[in-house]
Amino acid sequence: MQSSLTHHTSTRKSIDVTVPAAEVNEEFGKVLAKIAPKVKVPGFRPGKAPKDVLMKRYEREIQSEVAENLVTRHFMAAAAQAGATPISRPALEKIELKEGAEGVFRAQFDVAPEVALPGYKGLSVTKKKRAIDEEAIAEHLESLRQQHAKFIPVEETPAAIGHYATLDIKVKPQGMKPVSYTDQVIQLAEGRPFDAEILGMKTDETKKFSITIPAEDANRAMAGKSVAYEATLKDLRAREIPELGDDFAKDLGAHESLEDLKAFVKKDLEEAAERDAVARLHSTLLDTLLDAAPFEVPSSMVSLQLDDYCQEFAEMAARQGVDPKNINWAGYRQSRMQDAERAVRSGYLLQAIGNAEDLQVTDEEIDAEIRAIMEEHKVPQPFEAFKASLEKRGSTTEIKGRVRTDKIFQMMVAAATVTEELLDKDAFAALVELERRREAGIPAARFDAGGLEGGELEHQEGGSPDSVQPAETEHVHGPDCGHDHK
Repeated sequence: MQSSLTHHTSTRKSIDVTVPAAEVNEEFGKVLAKIAPKVKVPGFRPGKAPKDVLMKRYEREIQSEVAENLVTRHFMAAAAQAGATPISRPALEKIELKEGAEGVFRAQFDVAPEVALPGYKGLSVTKKKRAIDEEAIAEHLESLRQQHAKFIPVEETPAAIGHYATLDIKVKPQGMKPVSYTDQVIQLAEGRPFDAEILGMKTDETKKFSITIPAEDANRAMAGKSVAYEATLKDLRAREIPELGDDFAKDLGAHESLEDLKAFVKKDLEEAAERDAVARLHSTLLDTLLDAAPFEVPSSMVSLQLDDYCQEFAEMAARQGVDPKNINWAGYRQSRMQDAERAVRSGYLLQAIGNAEDLQVTDEEIDAEIRAIMEEHKVPQPFEAFKASLEKRGSTTEIKGRVRTDKIFQMMVAAATVTEELLDKDAFAALVELERRREAGIPAARFDAGGLEGGELEHQEGGSPDSVQPAETEHVHGPDCGHDHK
């Protein structure tokens, strides 16, 4: 076997492989011997058709199997001989196979990028955190009151503004067939003609009335027409919001008083604010390093990331009753292209940092994470059974990646100069809005610092970066470094 490697880009290669004629002939013989007993050729008993007849009738199928066998046998060895480690399936660009002659094929494939690490220690960053003041606590308590509101039946009292009415409604637009609706729930509000007709009704009362649709209505088919209604009020309720006091605190659980509830809420909000601030800090660190370490990413890995996004979006659409066949998938993939590229670059960069620091994840750390998952989700299974189910699905590899990613960020934060900035309600809202405008999406978990372990090609996973090279400068220009960025 002879081979030669061609470099198209830093991550895209192709290899030309020449297979000796004797091996080509031998492979043709094996494939012919395999299919001969299985095919029926008029005028011949099974397995007795001459070789030239089989080649004429099944030439495409025979050549295809011979090509697959030879590529499978020689591709990885040829790539290794040329000093390349494929991370994607070979894409055949050219193949020449003929009995009695040397076989030739050319296959394109991706390799992992070379990552030149920027200085990732000693960065100056700002940790932006929502200040948990009295206003934040009061807002959360009000939210709890609203969540625990009760709907009290209204008896003997006519329907009024703010009541929740359950109605059976018959609708007959002018010139159209009638339509019936059952158990329609509306909150009666001012300024709506239909609601105005319901006001004053009592439970079990039926009322007939007509409403004329304004001529300027956006629905041109209905504009200016009269609509006849027959409405039966089946149920009427008022929304009762509990008063904020000791009794309300006790009703929520293990709180002896309103002050206890406030203390609990404050602690809970502060913990949530800290988690949010840490996540933002990690994102800032990652953005800074990505800007400082440009490198090409394999197109096959980006395509796989887009596949993940599409699968998640299809599942979400299906839950909402949308047929995935009606989605413009080409447009969706294009809209998520930058997200996918960033996700892949993030994975390779974080893995390179983890490798440079020789950060490892122990079995004990994985077990601790699994136990935390079990506790959070109240998993009733024994630990070993649950862990075995995760291993069977390959989920422990993802857990390992998340734990390693956390270690990488913890190391960088510990080595950074971090300034904490507390934001009030308005400043925090402005920050969230700025992030919303800047970001179209968030990278999925596939390409974290532990999810690029390589492995079987059929799984299409990436490999570790080919090499890790220190950058020429140890300083990374970030949003908080104090230098003039031009």
